[in-house]
Amino acid sequence: MKFTLIYDGELPAGSGSRAKYASRIRNQFHDQLADLWQSNVVLRQLARTARTTPYHFGGGWLGGGPPSFEPIELPTYEDAMPPLLDGQTDLCGPIDKQGVGKIIPLVRHSLYLFCDVDILFLRHDEPFKLLKRGGDLDNRIKTLFDSLRMPDNVSELGGEVVAADPLYVLLEDDALIKGFSVKTGKLLGVRKDKPHHVRLTIEVAVKVSRVRSQNMCLTSD
Repeated sequence: MKFTLIYDGELPAGSGSRAKYASRIRNQFHDQLADLWQSNVVLRQLARTARTTPYHFGGGWLGGGPPSFEPIELPTYEDAMPPLLDGQTDLCGPIDKQGVGKIIPLVRHSLYLFCDVDILFLRHDEPFKLLKRGGDLDNRIKTLFDSLRMPDNVSELGGEVVAADPLYVLLEDDALIKGFSVKTGKLLGVRKDKPHHVRLTIEVAVKVSRVRSQNMCLTSD
């Protein structure tokens, strides 16, 4: 499964404000990921099938049987999901972080998912001047990766307000990024009095590490 995330805004190089800017970028990604969950047919199917039902010998499936893979139409993740049956667990349901709220990561351990990301990084610096003026691409990429994962506690919000409850994020854990590439270029059309302004285009490819009935719908692309 592939899709694109866009960020257009401030991204300083300094590590001191990393949590604040990661939170701002995360909030901007929330709207895009919420739209993806509601409009993408594969994710709407995932929301339906990502449920575990214990199986016991001699008794068959608890709760009426294994997940169905018939195409369905769901208006939204929150409004359309039927209640869990006895013994079921929603593997892509919200994760509650105290002080932060409920968070819905797409790429998570429980679904055996990981992703690769390809980043087009446009900034004001001229080629070969990444460590001058706007500089330090390495710290900026670290901030970006922080923004892609869910925050573990209030301190990781950097004093910023969470955009929504639940908050949609890409990753449960940034260790689930298995590969990435960064291509840089010069940012045009933005005033130079904003030296930290960047425009990021992030191509995400979500992949399955272990095929299970709950994640099978993600293996077709």
